[in-house]
Amino acid sequence: MQYQNKKFSDVSDDNFNKLNSLTLYKDTVAFEFKNGWTDLVYNLGKDIEDLCKLTNCELPLIQQIKEKFGTLRFYYNTLNSQYPQIVEKSIRALVFQAEIKSSNTCEICGKYGEVRVDGGIYTTVCEEHKGNSISKNEYEEMVKKYHEKRVLEKKKKCN
Repeated sequence: MQYQNKKFSDVSDDNFNKLNSLTLYKDTVAFEFKNGWTDLVYNLGKDIEDLCKLTNCELPLIQQIKEKFGTLRFYYNTLNSQYPQIVEKSIRALVFQAEIKSSNTCEICGKYGEVRVDGGIYTTVCEEHKGNSISKNEYEEMVKKYHEKRVLEKKKKCN
């Protein structure tokens, strides 16, 4: 499917054009994340392109690039090509590094941030964009206490 129309993407027109300037992404994928991750995703794409050019390998097929549970998810396919194992591992490492870096990059502005939760929705945001969200650890502790309380209530009903 070709994504020549920006309506499938969540980034600004300028950032859409920047990302779409890479052959790896050109008219092939929607960008399902906010503007703050543009440089992160652009640099990942550039690194993959450079690696494939250097090793004379075909570019992988990018299937989806999105935010999920507050961090970057970058889905790609290399099954139709013969990649040397080192190239396959290098692509995997580049993607892994970008996904890890996204957990400390505000999805809105690109500044340093952390994964936070607001109304059960995970997002990585900086101090300026955190709003009423709470840290991921606070949220998980709150959920744990809620479930422990529910278990105790059920035990009381059974007795």
